[in-house]
Amino acid sequence: MINGKKSVLVLGANPETAGLVKTANKMGLHTIVTDYDPNSYAKQYAAQPCNIDASNVEELEELIKEQNVDAVLLGVAEALMPSYERICSDMNFPCYGDKKLFELFADKKNFKQMCREFDVPVVDEYVVSDYYSTSELKEIPLPVVVKPVDSCSSKGISVCKTFDELREGIDKALSFSKSKCLLIEKYMTGQEVVVYYVFQDGQPTCVGMCDRYTNKEQYGVAQLPTSYIFPSKHTKQYLKDNDEKVKNMFIKTGVKNGVMFIQSFIDEDGGVRFYEPGYRLNGAQEHYIVKEFSGIDAKELMINFALTGKMSEEDLSKKADPLTGKYGCKLSPLVKLGQIKELKGLDEIAQIQGVVSVNPSYRNMDTVTGYGTLKQIACRFFIVADTKEELKSRIDRLMELYDVIDTDNNSMLLTPFDTDIIINDYT
Repeated sequence: MINGKKSVLVLGANPETAGLVKTANKMGLHTIVTDYDPNSYAKQYAAQPCNIDASNVEELEELIKEQNVDAVLLGVAEALMPSYERICSDMNFPCYGDKKLFELFADKKNFKQMCREFDVPVVDEYVVSDYYSTSELKEIPLPVVVKPVDSCSSKGISVCKTFDELREGIDKALSFSKSKCLLIEKYMTGQEVVVYYVFQDGQPTCVGMCDRYTNKEQYGVAQLPTSYIFPSKHTKQYLKDNDEKVKNMFIKTGVKNGVMFIQSFIDEDGGVRFYEPGYRLNGAQEHYIVKEFSGIDAKELMINFALTGKMSEEDLSKKADPLTGKYGCKLSPLVKLGQIKELKGLDEIAQIQGVVSVNPSYRNMDTVTGYGTLKQIACRFFIVADTKEELKSRIDRLMELYDVIDTDNNSMLLTPFDTDIIINDYT
């Protein structure tokens, strides 16, 4: 406890963690936010910014003892899961998972194998005994997606349409993999969807599902998201065909508490096929939309658990509303690489009815790097509406106001999300 307030140590200070810090502040907590970079984005919201590397467990445990810290929180960085688990274990803090579960859900290959064991459909993959065997690689039907098994945020991913691109993609994926292991997956052309679960004392509950729309103008890299629309057109079918099998898988695997998002594709037969989980708060932050629909705020749940060992005193399964009659959008305009001179329109956009949060990833004069990664998302906007017409109108107005200007006074924005999709594809 610090200055009469309970205190929490937040691991990681990237822009996507800022919402967690803000929520902890609103809950009356003293927030200590740590990251090796003194200028990390989320530190501006901390009561006490700290420059210790979030992977330096020994130094952080000394800080916890010196400051009488009450709890530790994992931000959205998957790479910090081992630090989080070890600190919780050493300091006897509540931990929503354990080492075995964190390793399982951080490894795409092992996760997909678990899904197969429980008859949960996954994206098909191609197995080779030697990543550099020309004869084996020549047998793989193109196009494919090559990705490291143990990376996130679209890092190390390549879309390969030729044999030469496949070899280059393998080199790239291995360079981003600590385990030097990769997946070669079928290139899916169907709708991308994301499914969201919360876990409360061993009870999994589906709290939402959305359709993920991507920008396709950048060649050879993962297609980056420009919009997530709630609820997904496929929600009812997913709940009918997959939800019970997925919940059974989680129960049998031993997941007790926490939150999870699962990235998926719709296959040729209209079924959902999983390809990647995240057993943590989602960097895409769709929990802002889920909160508006059901009152379930993943950030508050994780803070409650860190302090008390319980997600909530309420039965979350009774609050969940994945088939809500409302509409929501997480809009994530993409930008080209370069230095930002000005982010335009943010204050005006925050005043638009239905805009529940405006979450920039950058400040003026920051530099955008990381071609083909989520670093090209300049800001995330969260919008809700009672009708699809209202949602389209609000997004259109937002995009009239918003721009990102570089130091040469040119717009950095890539092609925006086509809001006609909302009117034409949703009922």
